[in-house]
Amino acid sequence: MEVTGAAYLYTIAVIGITFIGFSAIVMMLRQTSGQSLQRFDILIAHVYMEFGLIVSVGSLLPPLFSFWGLGSETVWRVSSVLVGASLLLFSLTYPPRRRKAIRESLPRYTKTNIAVIILLGAVFVGNAGGIVQEQMPAIYLSALTMFMTFTVASWLRALSIIFLEKSQ
Repeated sequence: MEVTGAAYLYTIAVIGITFIGFSAIVMMLRQTSGQSLQRFDILIAHVYMEFGLIVSVGSLLPPLFSFWGLGSETVWRVSSVLVGASLLLFSLTYPPRRRKAIRESLPRYTKTNIAVIILLGAVFVGNAGGIVQEQMPAIYLSALTMFMTFTVASWLRALSIIFLEKSQ
């Protein structure tokens, strides 16, 4: 049984995996250009690889659960709760990991990023709760796309911060 939006999900999975590879390559290029990676650089690379993995695995969960013969509603509920829990767990663990990497308080843009992640996590969890039951696939695909878009936008912001701070 093919899950609703399977082709779209597979496309998002490919984009997520490509993003992981791209973020790793950028950090390696930075290191090969003679600049050493700092603890913060490594944290940033790790975080964006986590984001790409969440997107990729989140894209593969609905087809996987569908292969197991789960009903459509269950597929979207379980997938939503797993992705939502991943995002909410990230939002709890990132601030201490960041403080460990660099000993300074969270800047406003980081707090904003965490708020966006919490909001998207809440959308997934709400979807798992069946708030708009007939639109579960559309909400899931939209939230996953928004998270991927957020990931790329915040990665570009992080790169500009890393490269501008290091060059000064």
